[in-house]
Amino acid sequence: MLVVSWVAAFVACLSYGVATVLQSVGARRAASAAGVSGVLGIFAQLPYLAGLVLDTLGFVGSVVALRQLPLFLVEAIIAASVGVTAVGAALRGEHLARRDWGALGVLVTGLVLLSLSASPAAAAATSRSQDWLILGLVLVPLTIGLLGFKLTGRASVALLSIAAGLGFSGVATSARAMSSDPISLELLTNPLLWAILAYGPLGIALFAVALQRGKATVVAATTFVIQVVVPSTIGLLLFGDGIAQGRTLVAAAGFLCAIGGTIALSRFAE
Repeated sequence: MLVVSWVAAFVACLSYGVATVLQSVGARRAASAAGVSGVLGIFAQLPYLAGLVLDTLGFVGSVVALRQLPLFLVEAIIAASVGVTAVGAALRGEHLARRDWGALGVLVTGLVLLSLSASPAAAAATSRSQDWLILGLVLVPLTIGLLGFKLTGRASVALLSIAAGLGFSGVATSARAMSSDPISLELLTNPLLWAILAYGPLGIALFAVALQRGKATVVAATTFVIQVVVPSTIGLLLFGDGIAQGRTLVAAAGFLCAIGGTIALSRFAE
């Protein structure tokens, strides 16, 4: 099962990375329309729909990975999809300098260090009140996203990207919390399942609008930084996600490299 979780994590990384490129193409094709019409126009584009298919594959991969691997590791691996996005953008004609490839190298180094420091295990069980709290917090990305939607320019892109990252963080947190629950019909009454169904579409919609208004690599980097930091912190504090004994410094270095590489890609792409 552990090997399956590792494979699933990297399948999610590749799927999300390619999906971002395709969604960027679809979002920009619908960029001429404003407001709600522009959002609906995005979902009518074939490249964007193809990206959603890959997003679904990535989501399934992340859920499988989170059954055994800690949030900080899985989310860092998923964040590495910004590197896949950058390479895809380069293949589409965007220029990537040496420092961009250096940032990718730092990102990969961070993933290697995190993989060496992680202690695989199922998440600690949460109480039902905590599950309801996770569901209720969907109001946070919703509020930030609505504000970003009303604004224009860089502020709009920043808020939309942050809100999308929080939406995806909610999905990851909910999926990790469910990793200790047996798969049965009782899941239909679990607030965490409904949290996934609330956070997921919200994150996807906000990410789509952010891609329509901003540069793909910048939007992806901002979103994934949020998606790494927030769930990783929750995992360590709430779910008992573990670091192998004596490897705390390795984990810290890996986390900093993973985040630093992602931020560097965002800054260089601006």
